[in-house]
Amino acid sequence: PPRRRIIGLDIARALALIGMVVAHLMEPEGWPAEIVRGFPSALFAVLAGISLSIMGSRGVREGGAALAASRHGIIVRGAILIVLGEMITPFAGTINVVLTAFGICYIALACVPRWHTRTLMVVLAWTIILSAVCHVLDATVGVPSQALAGAYPAFAWASYMLIGVLAHRFIVGSARAQALTVAVGLPLAVAGAVARNTIDVVAAVSSDKLSVIIPMMLIDPVTHSGALMDLVTTAGGALAIVSLCLLAHRGTRTGWAGRLVLPLQAMGSMSLTVYVCHVLSAGHFLSDDAPLRMPVLGTATILFTLALATIIRLRFDHGPLEWALRRLVRTATDQNRPGRTIPEPV
Repeated sequence: PPRRRIIGLDIARALALIGMVVAHLMEPEGWPAEIVRGFPSALFAVLAGISLSIMGSRGVREGGAALAASRHGIIVRGAILIVLGEMITPFAGTINVVLTAFGICYIALACVPRWHTRTLMVVLAWTIILSAVCHVLDATVGVPSQALAGAYPAFAWASYMLIGVLAHRFIVGSARAQALTVAVGLPLAVAGAVARNTIDVVAAVSSDKLSVIIPMMLIDPVTHSGALMDLVTTAGGALAIVSLCLLAHRGTRTGWAGRLVLPLQAMGSMSLTVYVCHVLSAGHFLSDDAPLRMPVLGTATILFTLALATIIRLRFDHGPLEWALRRLVRTATDQNRPGRTIPEPV
């Protein structure tokens, strides 16, 4: 039977998508800018980890063939995301497409849903450390691949997804854990936003002293750096938003409040379709010499997406790309296909 959607998670996905649109097209200034600087993509990554855990849960419960099939499906999903990411990148303008990073992490973490919590936490600690070390290397001697640095460092995004797996186990089903996460995560996010504007990373790097550069790069609060402070604060903010959405949905399940959040739920339920459409539609306007702020285009994108997603959701269970992805994964992992005779080599 199909899994019931967790509406609070769909709302959180919608907020991540809206944050990305605002960051790409509207470029706010001051404190509003801090809200969309790094947090939407981190939120998207944590939610991807929660989805990874949900997708693998049936296989973990049943074991055997079901476990193998769920892992196979996750790997196929990751491969499709890599291909899709590479296909839309030439049309993305200045947007750094995140799908390739997600695809790599899905493939690398396909076995994670079955791991014991202790193992998960040990691996998470190592991915966080390796992410910070790669940032130091990138600032000093360089890294062998831009997949380890760049806008979406591999170890950083693997860390976010591992945090998402842990969140599915300990936060998604517990209102008490959600409230505690909000109480801890929001102050962490605020502290990280303050640190970005108070710690002079540029001065430290320009000092040319390794004794100054290495410690600063390890804790660098700059978004997308993958350093310790960046990871802790953006992950804390992402977990706080997820928890707030889950708590808010408890009070909006019926009546006018439930109908009010329907557009957000619809948008979040087809996040892949919305993201790809946003990249393709906005990429045309986002060149190196394009204006920094296009508020009309950004507002129109958000409103049109909310309206169209609601219409699609009222008629169909899935968005177009979500439906295609499910079909491709099912076809690739179908265990009931008959055997086929192939010619033997002469």
